[in-house]
Amino acid sequence: MAHTFRIELTLENLKVIKLWYHLAQKDREVTRADNETITKIKALATSAQEERNADLRLFRRRRE
Repeated sequence: MAHTFRIELTLENLKVIKLWYHLAQKDREVTRADNETITKIKALATSAQEERNADLRLFRRRRE
């Protein structure tokens, strides 16, 4: 049986995860998997920021 979970992360959540990730990697050598993970986190943060900006633009247009 397959379960699907949807987790909503805010831009602030993603920034904190990114900071935590960098701090956790501080005292060891970075691996390829580490680089792939941070790339995914950055992509999620970028996507969240773009979605937020689009929502703000749409909201402003409706108010005009």
